[in-house]
Amino acid sequence: MICQGCGLEAPTKYVEFYQNIGALFVRFPRSAKGNLCKSCIHRFFWKYTSTTFFLGWWGTISFCVTPFYVLNNTFRYLASLGMQPVPPDASKPELTQDAVEKLEPYADDLIMRLNEGEPLAKVTEEVGERAGVTPGQVQLYLSALTRAARKKRSSRDR
Repeated sequence: MICQGCGLEAPTKYVEFYQNIGALFVRFPRSAKGNLCKSCIHRFFWKYTSTTFFLGWWGTISFCVTPFYVLNNTFRYLASLGMQPVPPDASKPELTQDAVEKLEPYADDLIMRLNEGEPLAKVTEEVGERAGVTPGQVQLYLSALTRAARKKRSSRDR
């Protein structure tokens, strides 16, 4: 899958990290949610949790919210420790014309499988292997198909 934090093609896991900064009567919440690689999970955990731990207590509501944010972040981080690391040769996938040509015969199969509820990761991996492209390129191809369909639909509605 493609990491939503850094854009690299690497193993990902869906996580949600929260940050809170308290200031007497206001609070400044922030969150990072998405399919992230192990490196991004590590980075967001330490950034959001340390900020919350040191600056999250300074407000009435913040004083109550901060322990939950710290616990949430810690549990999600611990649950991701078993993930495979980002491969040293990981890179951002590119949708080349060659990849598009290899994927075009599989377009209907991709759409049908996803409409039937198959997991995106499974579909992109299997189709990518059959087409001779990476799962990240399949994901980019699906995004391109979706954008083209929306553009066609909006021009028809005018």
